[in-house]
Amino acid sequence: MNRNVTNEGAAAADALAAMIRQFSKSGRLISEFELRRQFIAQHQPRFVDQDADILSTLAKTLQQHDDLYELPADDGVQYYYSSQGMAQAYALMLLQKLGDPARLIAEVIRQNSASYPRPVPLDMFTNPPFDLTREQVVDCLERMTVEEGYGDIASTTTSASTIFLYSTLHLEPEHASMLAEWFDVGQLENP
Repeated sequence: MNRNVTNEGAAAADALAAMIRQFSKSGRLISEFELRRQFIAQHQPRFVDQDADILSTLAKTLQQHDDLYELPADDGVQYYYSSQGMAQAYALMLLQKLGDPARLIAEVIRQNSASYPRPVPLDMFTNPPFDLTREQVVDCLERMTVEEGYGDIASTTTSASTIFLYSTLHLEPEHASMLAEWFDVGQLENP
């Protein structure tokens, strides 16, 4: 094989890896489309059959770099991230955010109810990394009341009028209410 072709392929693989790592460090996934678009913009003169060359180089890049991962979305789009810039759990959460936010909200509620166990404040979903509006969260919760698969998602309101969400699969209503009250009011009054 021609040394120049080999060096060019290695440089292309390094460029793709650097793009994936850059997106991950900024807390974002990069889609295959965006990866190809940016790569072509930077390296267009070198590649004649751009799609075939890029996809081939991308496959080699993933094999050569242990920190790079591919995540398929429900719609078939491929996303990429680097474990140097984000954890797998965060990448999966970002992937869910790209899909149905109701599913993401439910999974976060269930995980917190099961693992910690604790209810989560509704407003948590309006902050990073979720960045949903309050209206989007409320719309998702309203959808959950009528759609199948969300029957375990419940809410409780504290004496300070803060809404907390929990899963009845993992927390009893009384326990969830007590925990929400403690997190919202009790901790502040009893440091």
